[in-house]
Amino acid sequence: MLRQSFQKELAELHAKLLAMGGRIELMMGLALEALRNGNEAAAAEVEQMEIVIDEMAKDVDAQAVELIAKQQPVGQDLRLIIGCMRLAIDMERIADISVNIVEQARLLTHPLIKPLVDIPKMIDVAAGMVQDALNALVNSDSELAKDVWARDDIVDDLCERIVVELRNMMTANGEVVPRALPLLIVAIQIERIADHATNLAEVVIYIATGARYDEQVRTS
Repeated sequence: MLRQSFQKELAELHAKLLAMGGRIELMMGLALEALRNGNEAAAAEVEQMEIVIDEMAKDVDAQAVELIAKQQPVGQDLRLIIGCMRLAIDMERIADISVNIVEQARLLTHPLIKPLVDIPKMIDVAAGMVQDALNALVNSDSELAKDVWARDDIVDDLCERIVVELRNMMTANGEVVPRALPLLIVAIQIERIADHATNLAEVVIYIATGARYDEQVRTS
């Protein structure tokens, strides 16, 4: 009976993390909407959802601490609970970054200094990384988590392309700095989201294997 209760509470932790992930994906889509056309309603919704994510992260942390205190888990069970706490922290930070993006969106003037081509690609890849990291958690799929880890390079390359282009524009004409700088900051912020998604994937691999994936890569 105690084991059944423990498994039920672990399932509840999983469900809360998945709910956080779904909200984060929505936040990223709304942030892109705010970037595209200055949609203030979308920006405001992102800010409201960030408050909810903060509370959800606190709830996950509190439940995880309670589980450790009550059940005194060991081995993979302990790694799972600690992993859930780490996952919640990274997702909370992704939510914070989404708010940072809409703050930059408010500084943009329309029409934009350059069409939004690579930034939506970055958001799509980063959102997919978050989603697949959570899918890997639910299915204990280390291979999917490793694939998420590898996709960080795609976002890095897109970010570098945007940063170089915008820096060249600002260097050539200082008057465009107020229009270009927010987009440059947004690209860097999305790269940070991908980094956090990579963290999510590493946690999933840690839960499954007990080892950090970056350590595995260095020693393989």
